[in-house]
Amino acid sequence: MTQADKQLSTAVFYINLDRVPERRAFMEAQFAKAGVTDPIRFSAVDARQADALEENGYVPGVGSRWGLKQSEIACFESHRAVWQQAVDQNLKAAAIFEDDVEMSSRLGEVVDSLVENADRFDFAKMDYSPRSLRFGSEMEIGGATVRPLLEMAPSAAAYILSQEGCRKLLAWSQQYSDHLDDFVSIPRPDWRMYQVFPAVGVQMIWSKQQQDLEQVKTSEREGDQSTNMGLDKGPFWFRARRELLAAKRKLGWRIGGQKKLLDQGGFLGFIPVDTDLRV
Repeated sequence: MTQADKQLSTAVFYINLDRVPERRAFMEAQFAKAGVTDPIRFSAVDARQADALEENGYVPGVGSRWGLKQSEIACFESHRAVWQQAVDQNLKAAAIFEDDVEMSSRLGEVVDSLVENADRFDFAKMDYSPRSLRFGSEMEIGGATVRPLLEMAPSAAAYILSQEGCRKLLAWSQQYSDHLDDFVSIPRPDWRMYQVFPAVGVQMIWSKQQQDLEQVKTSEREGDQSTNMGLDKGPFWFRARRELLAAKRKLGWRIGGQKKLLDQGGFLGFIPVDTDLRV
């Protein structure tokens, strides 16, 4: 494979609002630290713009939530547009970042290892999640240590998709009513998803470095009241069904599932992070 072919096989994208240049500068510095060259800035869908959300796939109640805020729809549409670009460019894989990720110095190595073996996964999550989660037994993909991700994770700030993974997400998200991070990590029969162990990235909101970077730790999307109003939690039947499904999942783990997982080398707990990250 020539260097030109390698460059065409993958791309590293980061999603950034035009009106937040501070985060762009922060991400460029993080990529340099992580050994990632030529990251591509993707101009995020901005819910403040009157026509930005005229056409989108949000349909109340088709997913795990009924209502989404305008900022959440804009976030989902930004990621979805990157998936589409990866398919349109026939990329072997795409590494996708939000614009507030503190990176380990090893992140570039992990990206390279996973991209070279993109036929072995659909979705590989690289960042920390602020919740105790369940994972399968440890394995390697191209030298990168990973564990199968067995439940929805409350963060999708740094991940890699194979082209097949992009195609699957685009098909499944023609209509949606989920937070982006929930949607990409829903356990599905035809969805090979993994978590890098230890994590090589962490959103600034969870990082102990955040006090040094005031302009990065606060989300522009969430801090804007004009795009975060009128959240509808849905009718009673929808909320009751959601609670029943959650209770069923918990019961399944309690009745033997969790012990079996741990006996087979699985893991229950918070994702560890690389030694040069702080949470």
